[in-house]
Amino acid sequence: MAQSGKFKLTLVNAQSSAPPKEFELTKSEVVVGRDEGVDIVISTPAVSRRHARFMVDGGNYVIEDLGSSNGTFVNGDRLIGRRTLNHRDEIRLGQAITLVYTTPAEVNEPDATVVGAKKPTPVVVSHVAQTTIGDEPMISAAAGPRKLIVTVAGEPPKSYNLTRSALSIGRLEDNDIVISSPIVSGKHARLEAASGGGYMLAVLSDARNPVLCEGRAVEGSRMLRHGDVLRIGGQDPGVMVTLTYEAPSEAGQGTRDIVFGDKNLITIGRDPSNDVALASPNVSRFHAQIQRVGQRYRVEDLRSSNGVFVNGERVEGSLWLKPDDSIRIGQYHFVMGKDQLAQFDESNGLKVEVLGLNKWVRKDLNILQNISAVFKPREFIVVVGQSGGGKSTFVDAVAGYRPATSPSKVLVNDVDIYTHFDAIRNEIGFVPQKDIIHMELTVYQALDYAAQLRMPADTTAEEREKRVMEVLADLDLTHRKDVQISGLSGGQQKRVSIGVELLTKPGLFFLDEPTSGLDPGTETALMQLMRRLADQGRTIILITHATKNVMLADKVIFLARGGYLAWFGPPDEALAYFDQHRSERDRRAGKIEFDEIYAILDDQSKGKAPEWAQRYRESKAYQEYVVKPLTGKLSPEGAPTIQQTPQKPQPKAGASAKKVSSLKQFFVLSARNIKILTRDKFALGLMLATAPLVSLLDVVLAAVMGRNPFAFADGDIARVMITLFLMTIYGVMVGGISQMREIVKEQDIYSANGSST
Repeated sequence: MAQSGKFKLTLVNAQSSAPPKEFELTKSEVVVGRDEGVDIVISTPAVSRRHARFMVDGGNYVIEDLGSSNGTFVNGDRLIGRRTLNHRDEIRLGQAITLVYTTPAEVNEPDATVVGAKKPTPVVVSHVAQTTIGDEPMISAAAGPRKLIVTVAGEPPKSYNLTRSALSIGRLEDNDIVISSPIVSGKHARLEAASGGGYMLAVLSDARNPVLCEGRAVEGSRMLRHGDVLRIGGQDPGVMVTLTYEAPSEAGQGTRDIVFGDKNLITIGRDPSNDVALASPNVSRFHAQIQRVGQRYRVEDLRSSNGVFVNGERVEGSLWLKPDDSIRIGQYHFVMGKDQLAQFDESNGLKVEVLGLNKWVRKDLNILQNISAVFKPREFIVVVGQSGGGKSTFVDAVAGYRPATSPSKVLVNDVDIYTHFDAIRNEIGFVPQKDIIHMELTVYQALDYAAQLRMPADTTAEEREKRVMEVLADLDLTHRKDVQISGLSGGQQKRVSIGVELLTKPGLFFLDEPTSGLDPGTETALMQLMRRLADQGRTIILITHATKNVMLADKVIFLARGGYLAWFGPPDEALAYFDQHRSERDRRAGKIEFDEIYAILDDQSKGKAPEWAQRYRESKAYQEYVVKPLTGKLSPEGAPTIQQTPQKPQPKAGASAKKVSSLKQFFVLSARNIKILTRDKFALGLMLATAPLVSLLDVVLAAVMGRNPFAFADGDIARVMITLFLMTIYGVMVGGISQMREIVKEQDIYSANGSST
């Protein structure tokens, strides 16, 4: 073999006092996985049976993923094909195993990078410890340094390694982390190492501006978690300071191993008495169970409202599980292993990968031109563009509301929404341009009726009330909960529409022009709300024509006429990108504003829509924000390269699976409509009076003709029957017309949410 010596593998459990295990071998090919027949066995369900392979090539090792379920990552990037390893490369198998690759020179020269050395190559493995049912996950502490990344609006980010037990943050030069911004106080905050690992953020009393985390001000102190985004001055994008906490050793906190042990049955549900309790409004009280029968395992859906999905397919009754099967319950994802389950929490936002979106409406007309993009968890994405650019078509296609034309692909956490939409439908919220609420109800009533229809049938009144009040608090509407919606401002009415979708805690949220018709102040407040909701753990995609507050977004998509992608990336970089195409006189006149991009694209002398799309494809931004994140999933032409599967007919996004029985829906909808009618006095009076008045028309006509309509001769029985028949027909006809009025009035609501509202 090209490299002599022994390959060394050290298994480290950071949460245990047991000594590390070491494995030595001299093979030129090493397979790592869960199967007992591989070279290096790692017994955790997050690792596939044959997960990855190390091979000697040209004097050094290369790594290859063997089609694993949870992927292999090198330095945070998903591995596609093979990759040559360098000194101290970090390799992650799924979310549970971290390997640090070092060359043989590590033994005597820890800072040297030696390729093809003739010494043993150690690999250090950090393993997430298994926990019994009900225990908290135990996380490794050795996967890389903790960092704080500081981004001041308009400046490149700065990264600080957190290696000391205490660090000060502020504007003054004597701070450990200096942030030169007028909104940061001289001594603003302090980071203190916690006894159990990680860092605690303490906001000092001298801080003039609050530090926001998940959209809420940090009061006193807060234990930081990997991926936390902190903001100072979060209401003003022009001066906003963003602090991102990264702790690779804590990246698996949403993961735990659930071990059967002596148990043969594991129950999963919302009730605390379950073996695995999942606090989610999408999970039924007793949702599912997994039973061990000999050496086999069977999952059973306990008649849950939102179903159990195995490998994207809904389980009808029960199903025998195979190793590495993926089980999805609400926003929770499980992987079946040997005598255990790996649980992954996806509640902190969802990753969306858009691959080669096209929308052919006829043979000679395509209104989306091969668009690709990546939306990361917790990102706030704004979609803007020229009229006829296909903004709504693009968002509808990404949401699954109106799927794009095959072979276009949209992956949500690696789930193809066009073929497995049912598996993630409850993770998607969609707010159309028109409000999806009844103006006659109070704010609380509107959300409560929606909760009765959307949440599982076994949800108690106390649970429902708690969730409604949580949503009202998120929307800053608690003080207006008893006000009739028609009495609210336009911005507050839009917040209620958003609240209806927030009830089930969707991780992916789409909004179609929610700022339309709002005054500038209200529009700003709504965009700030979207920023806060994204920071709380949602991926938000919003269409807007107003560009005043676009800088609040993480990324912006600019579509040119005909559905061409003219830009995708951070909004500040968009300004610099399009500023190149302004005249020298325009540059001297002042800095470019976002509105000027429309004028630049409208100027035919500077290029047509296809030319703008080609320019973007040739830019560094396209490589950074599209090509690199989608490595291996796109061809050079931008078409999806992942395996195509036949698309099955899918229901519209928002048309949720039935959550309550038809009888309960009838009673809830009847109660809601009665409440609406009692608030609309004119409509109620008109409906009650019209039918009898029209049915008595024959009587009125008889009286006008000068005869007594109630005086019948012995032979007039036929006229009596005709009169009664006409009165009945008139009543049915007028009643039908009244009902059609109600249906038409709720057209937008039913279109947006199907039978669930």
